[in-house]
Amino acid sequence: MFTDINWKAVSAELMGTFFLVFFGVTSFISMSGNDMLLEGTITLGLTLFILVHILGPVSGCHLNPVITLPTFISGKIKQNDTIAYIVAQISGATLGFVLFKELKPETNSSDIDILIIALVGTTFFVTSLLTSQDPASIGATLFVVTITAFGDVNPGVNLGQMFAFAIDGNAIWAFYGIIGSLIGCGLGYSLKENIIDN
Repeated sequence: MFTDINWKAVSAELMGTFFLVFFGVTSFISMSGNDMLLEGTITLGLTLFILVHILGPVSGCHLNPVITLPTFISGKIKQNDTIAYIVAQISGATLGFVLFKELKPETNSSDIDILIIALVGTTFFVTSLLTSQDPASIGATLFVVTITAFGDVNPGVNLGQMFAFAIDGNAIWAFYGIIGSLIGCGLGYSLKENIIDN
């Protein structure tokens, strides 16, 4: 039965739905104050903009069963791919919510939380930047990664900050953010090479 599935497209749907939830949907949860609705809406919209830009050519960037089902009904996608897309979308969304919930961004983060946040943020950042040189997409990626408090995507900046504070005797150890960023860099490159590129 599932022998002729386009696994690259299915993987793009899983990855895209994970990022959509982890950065976009949860932005309404992680932001507080009067600007929550505006910031959450902008973050969600820009996350979707980025994902459509980088994953559209791979899978159509459905990221939602209510997009996949009419596409199937209109004959533009096979039954096996439809089922696999929907399973991937549900799985990606679940992973996004579970990881976000485990990181508890509203509380103080542990060293492992910092590593994971830097890893996911850098993976998204690198995947987007290696895929597109469109200034709008790059700007949107930077906005999303920064506004969602996942701005630890540059080990050079982290090291520079650490050294600058060390001069004053107030060293901030950035080891976990740096390690997470470096792992995320490798994952972002791998996603671009193995899922996005044809």
